[in-house]
Amino acid sequence: MKSRIAPLALALATAMIALAGCSGAGSGDQVTLQFESWRPEDAAIWNSKIIPAFEKEHPDIKVQFSPTKATEYDAALKTRFQGGTAGDLITCRSGALNRENIKAGYLEPLKGLAGLSNFDELSQSFWASSEGDPYCVPVASVMAAFFYNKDIFKELNLQVPTTQAEFMSVLQAIKSNGKYVPLALGATPGDAWVLAFMGLYNEGPNYWHGEDGRQGLIDGTKKFTDPEFVEALDSLKSWTPYMPDGRASVTYSDATQLFALGKAAIFPSGSWDITAVTGTSGIDVGVFAPPLPQAGDQLYIQSHPDMGIGINAASKHKKQAQVFLDWVATSEFQTLYANALPGFFGMGKDAVKLDNPLAQAWSDLKTGAQLTPRLGQDILSGGNPDFEVTMENSLQLMMTTDKTAAEVADETQKGLEAWYPPQMK
Repeated sequence: MKSRIAPLALALATAMIALAGCSGAGSGDQVTLQFESWRPEDAAIWNSKIIPAFEKEHPDIKVQFSPTKATEYDAALKTRFQGGTAGDLITCRSGALNRENIKAGYLEPLKGLAGLSNFDELSQSFWASSEGDPYCVPVASVMAAFFYNKDIFKELNLQVPTTQAEFMSVLQAIKSNGKYVPLALGATPGDAWVLAFMGLYNEGPNYWHGEDGRQGLIDGTKKFTDPEFVEALDSLKSWTPYMPDGRASVTYSDATQLFALGKAAIFPSGSWDITAVTGTSGIDVGVFAPPLPQAGDQLYIQSHPDMGIGINAASKHKKQAQVFLDWVATSEFQTLYANALPGFFGMGKDAVKLDNPLAQAWSDLKTGAQLTPRLGQDILSGGNPDFEVTMENSLQLMMTTDKTAAEVADETQKGLEAWYPPQMK
């Protein structure tokens, strides 16, 4: 009996050691998370700075940054979701587009994720479901304002404008000099979004009083044909004499280059363009806030929730993806990200020290201002016809033809009334 038990015991011991070995190997196996993004231009920063910092703390998790061109991202991501090939980590648009992905069941609910405690409810709301449940960790917000060439202003003895009247006076002085394009802004149909994002949504909040106007459209107590919205459109229309010649064919890229090369004095744009206008040109760039309709008015600044990160509901590595999101929620990540990508501002509760002086100057514009997101990039763009598309097409015509501000307002309002219940009253 003794001789028969010994081999059995040995076999059992061997099996247990083998199982233990398998268990240990399994827990120590490296997992690679595929990370979807719409910003190929950020690949070097993610791959050389941000991802290595995460992997140093979590050597068993690798992250593969897999971006798609921004203009193709939404359609391509939907196709990959439907085909079961989407990555583990999903860069989330804010607002209506993200809610579509939530409704389709493509994103994993994040309720209970520890890192979300680092963000207030408002920040989380831009990536939440219609019921208010969180699905993405807030990563970055961006702002709209006006870059200006300090050397040109000094050469022409110009002061930074704070009111609409001063702004128009500065534009006229630059035009009269004849050496520089006053405003680096185009109006090509393919880039009509620029006229909304960097035009109307930039200076407009000072007219419709930020959230008062935006929420009024959402709850139906205001209409886009109300005076404050028409006045904002009229203000934008007044820019046309100061835009580049042939503005109907000037692209966003063309306008960026005009300013970056020192050929234009002012560039209405977003904080995300800090690197684009300073990276290679060597020009001395400053920033000023959207001019006020009247001196002493409250300042409103467009600060838009731009980017969040969520988890593919079909991912096989949800646990590891949650580890990554908890890290993204830390002040360590937010500081690293904001300084690696000047102009993208963290949304967490902790203050972030910015190393880039121009990025800090942008951030300083928020002092004393009331912040508001883009007017139509959320609930108002959730139907057919799309508020954004209708307005952008109308803006493009307004800035290149004799179409009036009142006509743009009327067309946009009729589009809302065609599908949005609060505007059908």
